[in-house]
Amino acid sequence: MTTLLSTLTAASAHATGPVADAVPALTRDLLAGLAGRSAGAVVWFASSAYAPGDLAAPIAQAFPGVPVLGCSTAGEFTQGGTGTGGVSAVALPEGVVVRAAAALGDLSADVATGTDAAVADLEARLGAPLRSLDPARHLLLVLIDGMHGVEELVNERLGNAAPALDVVGGSAGDDLAFASTWVAVGDRVSDHGVALLLLETGVPFRVVKTCSFVPAGRVLRITKADVPNRVVLELDGRPAVEAYADAVGCAPDEVDAAQFMAHPVGLMMDGQAWIRSPRAVVEGGGLAFYAQILEGMDVELMNATDMVAETRSAVTAAVADLGGTSGGAVMFNCILRRLQMDAEGTGGRFVESFGGIPLAGFHTYGETWLGHVNQTLTGVVFG
Repeated sequence: MTTLLSTLTAASAHATGPVADAVPALTRDLLAGLAGRSAGAVVWFASSAYAPGDLAAPIAQAFPGVPVLGCSTAGEFTQGGTGTGGVSAVALPEGVVVRAAAALGDLSADVATGTDAAVADLEARLGAPLRSLDPARHLLLVLIDGMHGVEELVNERLGNAAPALDVVGGSAGDDLAFASTWVAVGDRVSDHGVALLLLETGVPFRVVKTCSFVPAGRVLRITKADVPNRVVLELDGRPAVEAYADAVGCAPDEVDAAQFMAHPVGLMMDGQAWIRSPRAVVEGGGLAFYAQILEGMDVELMNATDMVAETRSAVTAAVADLGGTSGGAVMFNCILRRLQMDAEGTGGRFVESFGGIPLAGFHTYGETWLGHVNQTLTGVVFG
């Protein structure tokens, strides 16, 4: 895999340490990487250890007039490394980005209304409805508050507004504190919001999705569920934990995080798995998930494969489809995948699988592409 070092190459950066040092270092490295070129859009991801106001305003001020999007994380990465407690960013240059617009939606009063208002803001800035845009040249990046369980409704509203566009992104994290996350547009920050970035591109792009699982050959039907709270109460007419334990091959009292990590369930569509990850056994034998599953759905028990190899294969395929070169990418990787990498010591190999493409990414509380998924890497690679 090769990268194109030209005016169409993005600039990426990563910084750690006190905010007074990290932000100047980050913006200095981004501007140096642009080498005098103008940014068309900037995307950044930061540890929740930082106060968001200390990041959002100075990063936006370093790129006046440029749409800037950011959020809190459960870890950050670039093509050079992955870690926690820092801030990563990518500046997409003009040429890669022909036009961009960003909007921040407040979801605290009503999720649908807040999402629709953000879409309306974008459309006013663009002077056109999202559904009228050419999907070959337009892309919507989305960052969603990760603590209120609203991703499904946000994605539904975005799908209604822009049915032809790829909508790619992730749910903000807070370094596994599970207390409060935030998203930012320019110098504005929300701890219960959605941040949108519409990109009109001057180069082709490809969406990457890889979940590193294959069906285990066991189908389970959701026979009773508390959908809004993401709890499956029954599988195949039995308490969910009992049916799940049978499928995995363990006793119900042995069902734990290790089983959940290795054996999520997947909705199979066109041969692809859309992962739903269990997170806990709840009172009464139900299973709480990180994403909704509807009653009546059939899901496949999944077996884990080689995450690094699958990531490399997905990125290589996307780059090959772009003609063999890429100038930049933005990536969204599940926190559960990061925890697996931490346990296996494969974080270095994970970032190497991007083949040196300049990028920024973060470890999320959920991933977006054609809906809300878990234990997945989603992202976009630019030609």
